[in-house]
Amino acid sequence: MAPKFPEEESVLYSNRAACHLKDGNCRDCIKDCTSALALVPFSIKPLLRRASAYEALEKYPMAYVDYKTVLQIDDNVTSAVEGINRMTRALMDSLGPEWRLKLPSIPLVPVSAQKRWNSLPSENHKEMAKSKSKETTATKNRVPSAGDVEKARVLKEEGNELVKKGNHKKAIEKYSESLLCSNLESATYSNRALCYLVLKQYTEAVKDCTEALKLDGKNVKAFYRRAQAHKALKDYKSSFADISNLLQIEPRNGPAQKLRQEVKQNLH
Repeated sequence: MAPKFPEEESVLYSNRAACHLKDGNCRDCIKDCTSALALVPFSIKPLLRRASAYEALEKYPMAYVDYKTVLQIDDNVTSAVEGINRMTRALMDSLGPEWRLKLPSIPLVPVSAQKRWNSLPSENHKEMAKSKSKETTATKNRVPSAGDVEKARVLKEEGNELVKKGNHKKAIEKYSESLLCSNLESATYSNRALCYLVLKQYTEAVKDCTEALKLDGKNVKAFYRRAQAHKALKDYKSSFADISNLLQIEPRNGPAQKLRQEVKQNLH
């Protein structure tokens, strides 16, 4: 017989799961979260708690699936973003470069579940501590080992091959994985920026070019791609400044000269 108040019952299971998790009782936490999700599928709190329990038990593929499911509902949940980053590193270490092929299937979140989350009071959203950051502070502060640097290089090369094949979405995934291993390579940021440009995600392209230029102030491709992104965003002044900086480094750069003419027309 179906429960009269599934939402309330789901919350009770989820709250008890939180207690189990606090006590280190991960198996009962997983059971209660699964019961909560059977009553109200795609609820963020039980998904996050179950992911944490799976992670503690080193069941990384299962944890990855739950964190990824949360990000389908709301891609700004910090704990899920950080969880995905940790699981990606752990899965690459344990399963190798083909780790994605060994994952359980990730459920497709229906639009109704996303709408339900968006209609909840803002306190629920605040509790999840939203953040847009892709490479977390922990990753940025971590000094990469020689092994990390080598992994990052291999992943960047895989991204480059995907770009040659025109698969820019998959290339972004590879570059992002590369940056999780080591975020000290300027070219990885400027290469990912190219993909964002192709996909018309201009704000992301600007951010990546800025990161690239922090690492290498003479990265000509980063200046050029940021100029293109600024132009697409109709920020002609910033675009012109980037082209001017580029031409100081490479005065005979033909594409940059052409872009400068186009931007100049919009400045007047």
